[in-house]
Amino acid sequence: MEFSLNQRALGILLRDVLPCQEQLGVRAHRLGNGATVVDMGVHEKGGWQAGKLFTETGLGGLGRLDYTVMSVGGHLLPAATVTVDRPAVAELAAHDAIYVLEHRGVRTTFSGPFRSIGGMDAYARAVPYRDPWGKKAVCHIQTTELPDEGMAEALALAIGTVEPEDLYILAARTGTLTGAVQVSARNVEQTFPTLLDRGFDVNCVLQASGSAPILHMAEDEYVAYGRVNDCLIYGQETNLWVDCGDEEIRRILPDLTFDKNTDIYGTPFEELFARSGRNWAHVPRDWDAPCRINFFNLRTGRAFSAGHIDPEPMVRDLLG
Repeated sequence: MEFSLNQRALGILLRDVLPCQEQLGVRAHRLGNGATVVDMGVHEKGGWQAGKLFTETGLGGLGRLDYTVMSVGGHLLPAATVTVDRPAVAELAAHDAIYVLEHRGVRTTFSGPFRSIGGMDAYARAVPYRDPWGKKAVCHIQTTELPDEGMAEALALAIGTVEPEDLYILAARTGTLTGAVQVSARNVEQTFPTLLDRGFDVNCVLQASGSAPILHMAEDEYVAYGRVNDCLIYGQETNLWVDCGDEEIRRILPDLTFDKNTDIYGTPFEELFARSGRNWAHVPRDWDAPCRINFFNLRTGRAFSAGHIDPEPMVRDLLG
């Protein structure tokens, strides 16, 4: 594969973000070591377009985010609808928020196409793609504080092929419109680790799309985190176009979706996250599962579905 996820993401950043900071409600900062940090919604307000560009750079330019609508308990809400080409590469080697950097005793999770340089983590290594460019790196972080020079230097060192001045780090907190959008847009992203866990060959997935509603934000980051994740575990629907035997789909179908967790199903994610010490590393893997998933098998012409959308937790979030 000759295309570069980082080059594609950087092209979007240089064309659509950096020249348009005032219009987007974002601000770029050049750190002392040359790294570029783009505040897409930490201290800046961000917005709809900032959320779209945060997502599309995070997919390495292999996906598109469009705003649609979904009905949730009789309320017509905006939704993030993502369409993805080469979804195994786009999601597992770029979009998945899985890479953990330990810096000054704090573990910080990053996503973005930088992960495809050399295969930075287990998910990135699950696909054969490696970014052939490796000269510059685009990274994404969900955070309440902008990265500093020390974090940029540690990240460049971990990547191994770039200097700090070659780094572009996009940052947004959850309790902003940018943050809410980019999490709801992780509808397809949430599905791929679940497929990997069950031994499904993700390279059989040829195309993907997904939708999830976008609820209103909250200043409290933990409340905001609960709302956006409720949109995923109770309101998300993903479609996968695959080329495999039907038996491979039937084998994993009963154990894919979040509703298998009958003991905690219906519980707001804010409460589930609190039970896990507000530490994602302590959240059981089975809780990080798609809400509803549809398989369309191009080899056999058959379709398979699992899971269901449950509006009630989201209506509680909506009405307070």
